[in-house]
Amino acid sequence: MDEADREPTYLSGFDPVPSAVKERLWEPGLPFYLKSPGNPRAIVVCLHGFGATPFETRPVADACVGAGIDAVAPLLPGHGYSQESDQKREIVKMTRDGLIDAARREVARARERYGAVFAYGQSMGGAIALAIAGEGLVDACATTAPALKLPAGAGFNMALVALSFNKLSFYIKKRPKPRAFVNYSYSHHNSLAGAQMQRISLHARSMLRSIACPVHVAHSRNDSTIDPVVVEWVRSRATGPVEVAWFDKSDHTMPLDVQGGEVSASIAAFFTRNLP
Repeated sequence: MDEADREPTYLSGFDPVPSAVKERLWEPGLPFYLKSPGNPRAIVVCLHGFGATPFETRPVADACVGAGIDAVAPLLPGHGYSQESDQKREIVKMTRDGLIDAARREVARARERYGAVFAYGQSMGGAIALAIAGEGLVDACATTAPALKLPAGAGFNMALVALSFNKLSFYIKKRPKPRAFVNYSYSHHNSLAGAQMQRISLHARSMLRSIACPVHVAHSRNDSTIDPVVVEWVRSRATGPVEVAWFDKSDHTMPLDVQGGEVSASIAAFFTRNLP
């Protein structure tokens, strides 16, 4: 068994990253654990999006720490590699169950340390956060652009093909989008990973009616990736209180986009209102 086969299924924000793995990852996209001054009684587990890294959750984490809530962000399985050869080898290993279990494990570790545990997720991370909220694992849940409905077009179509044939693996280069911020994310879609993303999306939708904790959904009516209809799905199906915040100057990657500061502040304020 070579070194790559011995890598952990996910990299927790609570642990140092092994050096043999760290050198193959994007430095700015490493998992993190941030502590605010004093003795906080709550923490938010931050979950990144498909093909991305904890880097895109950092503005929300920083806002929460500034409000007196600690933050931790794991690197989810198959993600974070800086070289395309590693990316293509690792992304095909991601599964719906593996990613959701990684979130459960990070929440369980947070429970060992804190009285209140919140979840925040961007896009795919938002779908996972809603899924574990439906399991009753967190005390409040916030999302930005939760991936409850995948976009039409090549990415969705390749996911359907992979779902049909199960083991058909191929790649499609992403179309570059003009944007005024830096993010660390893969430049391609893989069919097998896309199929697992579709499974995550469908599972999260099936869990909405089980969500009893407070939920905050931030979205943009101009999101070019995730249809804003998902906001109404959450609002109408969750049994607990749901807050909605619109940031229409943003596109999909809301924490990093033009209204990122406002988005992050709204989420930190939501969690502060739900402190025990």
